[in-house]
Amino acid sequence: MSSHRPPAPAPVIDGFNYVKPLGSGGFSDVFLYEQHRPRRNVAVKVLLADMGVKDARERFEAEANLMASLSTHPYIVTIYQAEITEDSRSYLAMEYCSRPGLDARYRKNVLSVAEVLALGVQLCSAVQTAHQAGIIHRDIKPANVLTTDYNRPALTDFGISGAQGSDVMGLSVPWSAPEAFISGHQASVSMDVYSLGATLYTVLAGHSPFVRPGQDNSQPTLIQRILDEPLVNLDRPDVPEALNQALAVSMAKDPENRFASAAQLAKSLQRIQADLGLSVTPFEILEELSGEDTQDFGGEATRVRRVVSIDDAQLPLGGEPLISRVPGQRASVEAPPEQVEEPVKQRFRAPLRDDQEVPNPEEQEREPVVPVVRKPLPKILGLAIAAICVIVAIAVAVNVFGAPEEEATPKGPVIASDTPADALLGAGVKPVEKFSSAVNGDTVKFSWKNPDPDDGDFYQWATVTATKTGELKRTKENSVSVPKAGSETCIEVKVVKATGDVSAAASYCAKS
Repeated sequence: MSSHRPPAPAPVIDGFNYVKPLGSGGFSDVFLYEQHRPRRNVAVKVLLADMGVKDARERFEAEANLMASLSTHPYIVTIYQAEITEDSRSYLAMEYCSRPGLDARYRKNVLSVAEVLALGVQLCSAVQTAHQAGIIHRDIKPANVLTTDYNRPALTDFGISGAQGSDVMGLSVPWSAPEAFISGHQASVSMDVYSLGATLYTVLAGHSPFVRPGQDNSQPTLIQRILDEPLVNLDRPDVPEALNQALAVSMAKDPENRFASAAQLAKSLQRIQADLGLSVTPFEILEELSGEDTQDFGGEATRVRRVVSIDDAQLPLGGEPLISRVPGQRASVEAPPEQVEEPVKQRFRAPLRDDQEVPNPEEQEREPVVPVVRKPLPKILGLAIAAICVIVAIAVAVNVFGAPEEEATPKGPVIASDTPADALLGAGVKPVEKFSSAVNGDTVKFSWKNPDPDDGDFYQWATVTATKTGELKRTKENSVSVPKAGSETCIEVKVVKATGDVSAAASYCAKS
């Protein structure tokens, strides 16, 4: 939370001992308390005394209900209690995350690519869980990602969250989608997808996506850049092009060109992990238990939801000031500071070696198990068991006495293939074919054929030259029109399945 004002006095709460303040925001303060029973440290979020009006209290209680409905998720802060203090202030007692949050971490030192990919999948699973419950967060940013004692991210501050399609009431400028600045625009899944991408970009760059070091970074300027300027690729040698593309898609200006869900963004990040030889982070969402899993206690069936970990083979695919609205106009800014934030000095970790491999746990062999029998074994079976023992002995010898000059590699089979044997890599997704083009004045219309069309397919495309690739865009049509680029105009196109799998790029140039 931000510290634009000192926190109000901490209230006396029965069953809790006050320890210290943790932070303050526009509508509430957060304090550290020690709970008596069970004995533990908890973070207590207290509504300001002068916010005790009906609307503010209702919003605060709505936040409690929203977070309580989601807080069984491993990457969402857990709510313990919601009550009213003796001086009539509403409060939430919640999980205390003692480690530095994401905001403090990236300002001190930008995160490695491996950390950000894992973090991205984890946050996407939390956001997808909220979306499946019909809840839009609307304020995803580094300051709202805490870190638990077990070093896991925990999404918090659902204070301005609401149902999908509800009006946007407040937001944090640097991480907000362009359409959020248009008066009357309603909250959507796509806006949260944009903010997820902006958050990941921030912790890789050391500053929010449209901050320009050494230039004017006031809020009005940031809003103009978010609305009008293209996203600049991350200038880090360890960031793969695929990650730059994933962030560009998640932060596309047009909501129709973004990933359709947080799950699709997670799928893209998992694919990059596999490409880099990293362990693929599980994607965890809530699933309704089937009827046979329903537990019966005293004759009353209890419907339970559980967290399901979806691996790569299963996946279908400090606070900032708020801004106010003027009907029919772009949102205006209340007393913007001269500079929103300062960029952070970047320090990078060494990239992963090209030859480093991580095994697929599903493909690891199990140790052979020999059953115990009471009668003499047939001769053939005895020979088979002896052969197995020899194989096991050889394997043990190799592990124990292997060549010392080589680095240890993870246990598991080595697959001799140009592409990892991983369902995430889009193997089998055929690229587009049979390109054609037609020049019409100052534009060139490109058309192509999808050799294996499915419901939900769309295309990512970009103009290309000998030196650079243009902004990545998305279309559901099998044709696009682009401005002529000299004597030859070129594009590249990829097929994207509804599952998130992507084909290889197919390129085509037209004489113009």
